[in-house]
Amino acid sequence: MDTPSTTRAQFFIRKTQQNDVNELLALLNRIIEIGGTTSMQKPMNKGEFISMFVEGDMVESSVCAIDRESGEPLGFQIAGHYGDLPDGWIDVGTFVKPGLHKSGIGSALFKATLAGVEGKGFIAMNATIRADNTGGLAYYSSRGFKDYNKQEAVALADGTLVDRISKRFDLV
Repeated sequence: MDTPSTTRAQFFIRKTQQNDVNELLALLNRIIEIGGTTSMQKPMNKGEFISMFVEGDMVESSVCAIDRESGEPLGFQIAGHYGDLPDGWIDVGTFVKPGLHKSGIGSALFKATLAGVEGKGFIAMNATIRADNTGGLAYYSSRGFKDYNKQEAVALADGTLVDRISKRFDLV
């Protein structure tokens, strides 16, 4: 007999709000501290976070997953102008609370992000992932992103060299 999983997060997705900032910033800084899954290497402060991920000129969409019982943010996804991309392209970044990968949060965030950028005239979305982040590579591939570029031996702050894979998702 099958029983429901008790480890699957029960959550809803909504647009990121100002009252989410402190908890999402703490989540992001924890992911940065753990290392290995983001190209960001130093913690952000509240002003940087708001500008880059909530309200800044770069932001086209910012959505988060909220635990239904506790109200705790479990992850977030942003889409915006963060890199040197061709006209009509935007970058996407996904951050999920450690231990909750493969819980459906990333899939739900991506669906909301697509809705958030719909009709804005973008033609493609870029995700650049560290080559050693196998979970991130698998996540974006499972959403339909295709490899289109590779940066080899990019130095991290500690001197470690890692490749970065850029993946493209066509919006039109």
